[in-house]
Amino acid sequence: MAYFKVPQFKGIAPQVSPRLLAEGFAQTAQNVELDSGRLVPIEADSATVLSGITPSTLQSVNKRSVWLYIDGADASKKWLQGVDNIYQDFMRGPIANDAFDRVYWTGDTYPQFGLSSTMISGTGGFPAASYRLGLPAPAAALSVSKSGTADATQIPNDVSYVYTYVDGVGAEGPPSPPSAIVSITDTETVALSSIAAVPAVPNGVGSYYLNAAKKRIYRSNTGTENTQFQFLAEIAYTATAYTDTTDADELGEVLPSSTWIGPPNDVTGTYPNGMMLGLVFVSNGIAAGFTGNTLCLSEPYLPHAWPADYRISIEEPIVGLGVTGNGIAVLTEGTPYFVTGADPAAMTAVRLDTPEPCVNKQSIVDMGEYVLYAGTEGLVAISGNETRIVTKGIISPKQWNADFNPTTLQAFRYEDTYIAFNTTGTDYTGWVFDSQSENANVTTLLLTADVRGGYIDQKNGDLYLIISNTLVKWRGHASTLRTLTYKTRKFVTPAPTSMSWVSVDADTYPVTIKVYGDGTLIAHYVLSLSGAVFTQTTSTPGSISNATLTEPVMRLPATVAQEWEVEASGATIINEVCIAQSIDELRAT
Repeated sequence: MAYFKVPQFKGIAPQVSPRLLAEGFAQTAQNVELDSGRLVPIEADSATVLSGITPSTLQSVNKRSVWLYIDGADASKKWLQGVDNIYQDFMRGPIANDAFDRVYWTGDTYPQFGLSSTMISGTGGFPAASYRLGLPAPAAALSVSKSGTADATQIPNDVSYVYTYVDGVGAEGPPSPPSAIVSITDTETVALSSIAAVPAVPNGVGSYYLNAAKKRIYRSNTGTENTQFQFLAEIAYTATAYTDTTDADELGEVLPSSTWIGPPNDVTGTYPNGMMLGLVFVSNGIAAGFTGNTLCLSEPYLPHAWPADYRISIEEPIVGLGVTGNGIAVLTEGTPYFVTGADPAAMTAVRLDTPEPCVNKQSIVDMGEYVLYAGTEGLVAISGNETRIVTKGIISPKQWNADFNPTTLQAFRYEDTYIAFNTTGTDYTGWVFDSQSENANVTTLLLTADVRGGYIDQKNGDLYLIISNTLVKWRGHASTLRTLTYKTRKFVTPAPTSMSWVSVDADTYPVTIKVYGDGTLIAHYVLSLSGAVFTQTTSTPGSISNATLTEPVMRLPATVAQEWEVEASGATIINEVCIAQSIDELRAT
């Protein structure tokens, strides 16, 4: 006699022959979560939960990126929309309790930022306004001329001047060239002129945030270009002249922005590799991005300042960045790198031993202590200096590229799982990899529409998806369950055997059961429950007719086979599936 039961439901392992799958593993595990060892259907999406967030419908069907802006009191929620057909990175600024509530993003023509005061104004598409990130250096030096009578008892002091632009949020740009050197005593003053306005934006595109902007003047006391410049005065943005009457001991802080420049942008002559992409913030307030094969780092908590000395060259073109607890995973078209350090001036990049190229920037997900991304041979994890293919032994490289379509993946961290959506022709699918599970469960998703982008709310873990031009909350409709489908491994008997009974224990019914013998469908039942009475409806040819039952146990057509498979589906929790030769065996399990 023989019977087979699934004691604990697990995920799929396509690389393994269905005959050789370990106990509990499946050929199909679709639209299901397995945390409890049972088959639990996932909830449907919902658009109704987006009430109170505007807009619920995006400006076009071509949006790929959104970011949910929520003010400090959760009083205002707006969707910031990216540019059509471009995946963009949005990040809230690193400064806690920022009075301007700045949001930064890249991926368009130039790195930008938005302010709460202008970004979400009006009722149309958001951001309503944005500004270039980083200010330019004044092109020309100040003109200087002294007046007054020199004090013959003093030794003249050689001084020089520079000035900077400061935008309306206090972000300071790099300095002008130093002025000519002037020798003065305390009884003389220096008139500064030719203080120019901020030049026109590069290529005539975008604008700087100049509302309440200022200019800052700095003075040296040695007259050499290599000396330190100290703060002299802050003047109105419109001012073009200033008279220096300040004693040397009254000067302020040293010029902080002597090495600062803006992030790589659309000025191809200055940045031949193009604009900066891939914006992320590290835990110590450092912003990171890339252009070509160059990793760019900002001053801590100053995402407008990107010193050239902080750039790190990588051998291969960079595809994207991931952040772990202790560093930055730099993912390339070849071998990945891991960058660590608390100071952007002293960060080190280690080329990892395993050449695991990243095939898709949208597949990169920060999982906390490690980063996951789509490689050429499977799903790759980087933790510190270690790299491994986490789907090895579960999904073969051939299956990975043919069935999971890694170049189209759009992935997110959802409830500590890696969830990815892809498109193959007109098939809209996805899959979930639970790396926290003891069994590294992999399940698949069957969707009815193309997922074009999405956003994960780090505050509460909600995942929002762009479907056409509509935003929905993933698994947001708790009262509506998707139909799960689960097909067991092949149960193999020592010799051809006639299995006579199949049972399914579920929380609710109906449940659809299919039984296969040696690869042939031999039974297709729909089991329903009304009160205490089960109804078996036969949907496929066989010798077993419709029946009324007192328990969820169904007789199978007379068939002899050596390989047996059971497939269960339904919008309900399924606790157990069993197939047996005799009714007594079935009940005994």
